[in-house]
Amino acid sequence: MADDGAILKGYLSVFAGDLGRLLVFAAFVPLLVRTVGESGFGRYALVMALFLPSRKVLNAGLFEATKTYAARNEAEERHRVVTTSFALHVGTLALGIPVFAGLATALSDGSLRSALYLMLGAVVGEQLYYYGRGVLHAYKREALVEPLIPVRSVILAVVGLTLAGQGYGVPGVFAGFAAGFLLAGLVSTGLAFREAGVLPSRRRLAIGQYARPMLRFGVQSMALVLLLTGMYKIDVLLVSHFLDATRTGHYRAALQVSEFIWVVAVAMEMVMIQSTASLWKEGATDRLTALTSRLLRYVVVLTALLVAGVFVLSEQFLTVYFGPPYAASVTPLRVLLPGVFGFAVARVIWPVLQAGGHLRKLLAATGSAVVVNVILNLLLIPRVGIVGAAVSTSVAYGSMAVTHVLAARSVDLRPLEGLPIGRVFVLGAVTVGVLAALEPLGPWWVDLGVLPWIGLAVYAAGSVVLDVVDLEEIRDLVPPID
Repeated sequence: MADDGAILKGYLSVFAGDLGRLLVFAAFVPLLVRTVGESGFGRYALVMALFLPSRKVLNAGLFEATKTYAARNEAEERHRVVTTSFALHVGTLALGIPVFAGLATALSDGSLRSALYLMLGAVVGEQLYYYGRGVLHAYKREALVEPLIPVRSVILAVVGLTLAGQGYGVPGVFAGFAAGFLLAGLVSTGLAFREAGVLPSRRRLAIGQYARPMLRFGVQSMALVLLLTGMYKIDVLLVSHFLDATRTGHYRAALQVSEFIWVVAVAMEMVMIQSTASLWKEGATDRLTALTSRLLRYVVVLTALLVAGVFVLSEQFLTVYFGPPYAASVTPLRVLLPGVFGFAVARVIWPVLQAGGHLRKLLAATGSAVVVNVILNLLLIPRVGIVGAAVSTSVAYGSMAVTHVLAARSVDLRPLEGLPIGRVFVLGAVTVGVLAALEPLGPWWVDLGVLPWIGLAVYAAGSVVLDVVDLEEIRDLVPPID
């Protein structure tokens, strides 16, 4: 049976690592914009839109496969999984990096080509990090590996901004990415070997036993991840195709802020696969429903708070954070927020279904949303620019919540059970109303420095009054941390 205390510890470790990354990037991005300029930020956005799918393709879903198979086995069999996984991670790098380098050479030139080459260095580092992270998650040692995320973020920010400021531009930024990701990858791999108590050796290599099932699981997971990547990268690629680099940068700014809101859901996503795999094995669907609906409630409550604050304060934040030209990003950001909320719901559900092997249902649920996203973006971007991209993406994000809830119900899971969605909506609307009434009364520094705390106080008090949050339930979760 999954242990709620272990899940909470893993969640808090992942949340802390992701929060650290977000805080570093919160400082990095405005400095980057001011260093490389609006068009440079647009080129950065284009390379970043290619970075995520590149590293996911090369990983071939082995991160998820490693977590799942290592968590299912013990002792010597687990050592065989760890060793085989390492061989597979290295093998996909050896096959994939030359292909990607050839594509970068053929399809780009100048500074963009240099940035893409350096991006591949970061991809190598991420592959090593994926391996170590997968092993350590399986051993429930998230606290060892998650702190590497903010550390690598600091390295890439310092090195990248320094080189960009010295005249190397966007390629200098990705030199920083390569340095940070490679160092984190090497450390992560070393920690995994130490925790497993084994170094890769031919004696423990079990290619015949584990390579095929891990790759089968991984490729299906990769297909899912690529679809998910398409959900939040295809819009940037299409904006860069139809519009100029400056407007691409404006749209990327809106996305950047909206993605900050996912920190709660992303952390939950990272720990749910290994935490629910044993429950699926036992056929404990009632406990899976109870666990999923409970954690989904926490994510919904916290995400609604963030959405309310960002909706009201988006103009002040964007113009201070990115600079006055990014007032053009305000409307796209506000349009994105409803969809971001829906996508946060999906991010809790899909790892639970993935742990149970229901990948075909996930592929159908996600694929339908991706089709909607692509069609709407192709129709709306040429007509209404970045606002059209935001409308398209928000609709597609929102549909993810619907399709994933339906997929869960088809396998006897009821993730919305006990979810006080009506009360959360009322609470969010009240918080928006209070902040909107107070926002015109003071200068920007009061809006950004004081109003978030007022909003938090209103929301927290309302959560208790409306019984959105069960305080006894939270107290039951906290003791296992000690």
